[in-house]
Amino acid sequence: MDLQLTPVCRWCGGGPLKPVGSFEPANGISDFCGPSPFKLAACSDCGAWQVNPHPDREAAKRFFQSPDRWKSSRDPDGVLISPIDRAEKRQAEYLTYTRAMVPLLPQSGAIYDVGAGTGLLLSLLDVSNPLVAVEPNPLAARLAEERGLIVINQWAEELAPPKRPLAALILNQTIDHLSRPDIFLLRALNWLAPGGLLLLGNLINPSCLAARIYGPEFRLFHPFHQVYPTPAAVRRVLQPLGFDILDKWRPYFGTPYGSCSKFLAASSTLALKLLRIQPPGPSPAFIGNTVTYLARKTLLTKTVPIKRRTPSSLPC
Repeated sequence: MDLQLTPVCRWCGGGPLKPVGSFEPANGISDFCGPSPFKLAACSDCGAWQVNPHPDREAAKRFFQSPDRWKSSRDPDGVLISPIDRAEKRQAEYLTYTRAMVPLLPQSGAIYDVGAGTGLLLSLLDVSNPLVAVEPNPLAARLAEERGLIVINQWAEELAPPKRPLAALILNQTIDHLSRPDIFLLRALNWLAPGGLLLLGNLINPSCLAARIYGPEFRLFHPFHQVYPTPAAVRRVLQPLGFDILDKWRPYFGTPYGSCSKFLAASSTLALKLLRIQPPGPSPAFIGNTVTYLARKTLLTKTVPIKRRTPSSLPC
C-alpha cells in the first residue's frame, strides 16, 4: 500500500512538522497500513500530532468500509469485541452531548452526523430537524436506517454539500480518520448556518496524562487515527474560522471504558509505569485520553479559510 508524505500540518495547514517517533499499533493490526511501525510528527505551529507518511483516502476507505469492521474487532488490549454492542453502551455519554445541543439548535436546517456508525448519537436528539446519518460502512448504514434516520452511504471526503445550511454538524470519532482533515473541515464548516452547532467528538489528545507517561505504548496511537489535535490545536483552528467553543468534555465515567473501580486500577497502573516498574503493554483507558467539543458558528458571513501553504503529496 502506498503511503503519502505531507510536509504541512493536516490540521492547521502550518508547520513545519517535527518527527516524534515510530510507533506500533496497540492492537497489532499493522498489516492494514503497510510498513510497521508507523511514524508520528508534531506541528510546530499548532502542536497537533499526525501520522506522516499516512494512509491515503483509498486505504482508509477500504479499512472502514470492510463488512467485517462492524462485526468484530480487537480493542487496544487485544480483546475481541462487538463494535455494535460497544457503541450501544455509550448511550449515557451521547445523551450528555445531545442534551447540551438541543436548547442551542437553530429550529430550521438538517443535522448531519458524518461518520454516524449505527446512528445512536443522532437518534438521541429529540428535535424536529431532519436527521441525516452519513456512514461509509454498509452494515452500519443499514443499522442507522433501521433507526428511522435519513442515511447517506458515503465517505466523508466525497460528500456533496447540502442544498441548505445545516443546523448542526456532528463529527464523532470521524475527523481523525480522514487523510486530509484540514481540507474537509474548511469545506464542511461552511455548510453550517450562522448559529449552527459543531460537535467534535472524542478527539484523541496526545498531551493527556496517559500519553505523556506511556509514550509509544499509549493505547490510542494507531495508523488510522491519523490526526491527534491537542486542545490548543483545536482552538487554533476553530477560532479563526469564527467558532466559539461552548463546552468540552473528557468522556470517561459513563462510558464502557470508565468506572470508579476502573479509575482506581488505572491510576495505580499509571503510577507504576511512572515509577518504571510496570511491564510493557498498552496504557489503560483514562480521563483525558479523548476530548469532545461543542462549538457554535458566530460569524454572520461565510467563513474565510485561513491561509495555508500549498501541500504536496509524495509516494513513500
